[in-house]
Amino acid sequence: MTGENKVSIREVIVVEGKYDVLKVRAVFESPVISTDGFGIFKRADLVRHLDALSRTCGILLLTDGDAAGRQIRNFIRSRVTGKVLVAYIPDLYGKEKRKTAPSSEGKLGVEAMPREVILEAVRRAGAGFLDTGSLPPPEEKVTRTMLYEDGLFGGSESASLRKEFCRLAFLPERMNVTSLLEAVNLFLGRAGYESLRDQAKKNIEKK
Repeated sequence: MTGENKVSIREVIVVEGKYDVLKVRAVFESPVISTDGFGIFKRADLVRHLDALSRTCGILLLTDGDAAGRQIRNFIRSRVTGKVLVAYIPDLYGKEKRKTAPSSEGKLGVEAMPREVILEAVRRAGAGFLDTGSLPPPEEKVTRTMLYEDGLFGGSESASLRKEFCRLAFLPERMNVTSLLEAVNLFLGRAGYESLRDQAKKNIEKK
């Protein structure tokens, strides 16, 4: 962290891996989702989630500038039906500090980009920058205890209920409790969570 103020955009930012997530979250307040590299190719549930987001707030793809990054971008763009913005980072060459050798193409990825470079790439993509000072106060958050008391984990029917809840919420099926809690608070809010929780329970009871 540099102590610089974070900024917010209207769209959800999509990156390739966990180190990209850490980098981008140091710059933006906005939600950030990882494709787990090529893992997204086998994640129909994650693609469904991104499609839902593209049709609500929009998504912004911020992947590396190498062949792998282009492949992931093209895959997502071909499968979502809503708003998709693409931020292109410049070709800077070198090696990330955590790696023992450069990438196959020798290009630095998102995780190694300076803050200013990332901000400029996102601006050029046409992202909707928000004035955080004018945003309404955040609504009351859902807690881990609430998820437990509502049966989304820790119970004999939790797996089925959680799967149905994620289906209704257009969230990936394979989410641990921490990731689910984060997604609920980012994308649904407490009122949205309670509505889908009740619907999920009704659907499970009918089966």
